[in-house]
Amino acid sequence: MIPVGVFAKPPLPGLVKTRLVAEIGAGKATRVYRYCLEYTLDLARHSGLDYQLYLSRECEEPLFQDEQYRLQRGGDLGARMINALRDMIDADTRAAIIVGSDCLDLGAAHLQQAAQALSSHELVLAPAADGGFALIGCREANPDLFKSVAWSSDRVLEQTLANARTLGYRVCLLETVRDIDRLRDLEHYPELFALVASS
Repeated sequence: MIPVGVFAKPPLPGLVKTRLVAEIGAGKATRVYRYCLEYTLDLARHSGLDYQLYLSRECEEPLFQDEQYRLQRGGDLGARMINALRDMIDADTRAAIIVGSDCLDLGAAHLQQAAQALSSHELVLAPAADGGFALIGCREANPDLFKSVAWSSDRVLEQTLANARTLGYRVCLLETVRDIDRLRDLEHYPELFALVASS
């Protein structure tokens, strides 16, 4: 069974959704992130796939009291994902999927589609509307996949795909989804607008 790694940060004010903080404040931005994180963990739990939570730092957050989490290891996001893929890919799994924790568009169907695609592709991605990606699945943990990728820019997907072409990977692209970084992103999710308005 292909495992899923959930990449997350502890939902602490000032640590998460820093671009959103400038627009609605640290408290509200943290509540938005917590909502998204809870959604993602629930998605992983009910996906039918094995999952592993990868946190950016140690945390005694009650949300994680029943979670056996691992710490992300590496300098930048690419290195941290490669290390997580190395953890998860073995002779039995032969592939792994990583998802972020701020995309309410991802559903169980995306995880199942990604798992199926990895039987015939080396790489599967769910592009994000901002130029990144919200899901990545790989059959190997090759650091060259993320060579010279400008993280947190609108060229992440483009540069990752260019590296994949250099590596000769067969790539499956899922539908484009939205992640949540700015106030304007909340307009697509009434439950988030209600959360911000009521807090």
